[in-house]
Amino acid sequence: MNLLSNDNGDIPDRFSEEVVLEKSAPVVWRHLVSHHEMRKWLGGDDYSVEVDTTWTIGSAIVIRGRHHLPFENRGEILAFRPCKELSFTHLSSLSRLPDQPSSYTKLSFALEAAGSQTILKFEASGFPTMAIYRHLHFYWMGTLAVFKRYTESR
Repeated sequence: MNLLSNDNGDIPDRFSEEVVLEKSAPVVWRHLVSHHEMRKWLGGDDYSVEVDTTWTIGSAIVIRGRHHLPFENRGEILAFRPCKELSFTHLSSLSRLPDQPSSYTKLSFALEAAGSQTILKFEASGFPTMAIYRHLHFYWMGTLAVFKRYTESR
């Protein structure tokens, strides 16, 4: 895991993780962006989620669910290159932050084919608060492991 801090050392600018999956890039990509598959690995057994997006650059992505409380994560698709790259912004209703650019975090996924394996590189950047940084770091480190197990078991 890679953590980079900002100049004042308060909230890290980003964190990243690489996961090696024993599946081809097209299979990994399908699990990453299929609305049906996303519902299974994003929420797991803990809670259910619904994903609404067209994956068109500039369009909205909305992830709704319930985990102790109902939530709605909103963002915008920044990159969508099949089997290569996906990135979007993220703002959770649970944060109670205003809907303005500084409230959003960027989530990025890059796929690299390596024979029959795929290297998934994940990065999150731009955290408006330390609490959001901590939550997203905790959530995504666990969720990437869930994604790996889910994808490899199919």
